[in-house]
Amino acid sequence: MLPRGINVKVLNRLVEDMKKSGLIAERHSYSIRIMYRNRIVASIHLYPGYDSAVVKLYGDEEANRVVLETTVELLKKHLPGFKVEFQVITH
Repeated sequence: MLPRGINVKVLNRLVEDMKKSGLIAERHSYSIRIMYRNRIVASIHLYPGYDSAVVKLYGDEEANRVVLETTVELLKKHLPGFKVEFQVITH
């Protein structure tokens, strides 16, 4: 049995909706980098074979809140059924 992938159109719509919400997002394969106010503040790593997503938050409190609210909504919309884990990375 081959692992299940995610249709590229779904991934591209996810990125486009992030951009419409005010974030800057760029995708490479199953990873998405997110910028807020010209700083990289988060990344999303998708694991389609496990129906799982990990969102890593690197920003300040405001950026993390904006990214968290936006990604929860958009991941539910575009990838229903995916388990989402959030990790706050502090420096």
